[in-house]
Amino acid sequence: MTPPKQRPTPPPRQDGDKPWVRTHTPRPDELSRETFEFIAAIDEYKRKHMRSFLSDREVLAVLRTLGYGRADAGAEPSAGELAEYADSRARYRTEHGRLFPTWSEVFQLLLDLGYQRREPRSAA
Repeated sequence: MTPPKQRPTPPPRQDGDKPWVRTHTPRPDELSRETFEFIAAIDEYKRKHMRSFLSDREVLAVLRTLGYGRADAGAEPSAGELAEYADSRARYRTEHGRLFPTWSEVFQLLLDLGYQRREPRSAA
């Protein structure tokens, strides 16, 4: 019988080195219902529109279709809203050393920006 694999340990840090980041992609049972719903809606949008990558405007549009919004937001994302999301995402990427955050991280970032569900979705 082979021994279990050891988790990687960070290499010793040198001055000026970037921080070592171990990523963890959550399993579906580790996600909240709302997070899972957001990820499923993103995947459905990508399949329907045959897209690999979504623009900021498309991500916010998917979020709106799920009934999320902010008090200061209209029906369509404003230029200021798009810029705030882009700046926040860029800051997150820098602080966490993540070039491509997971969709669950993006959803949490949007919630941190003040998006809340306005209309509960029906179970139908």
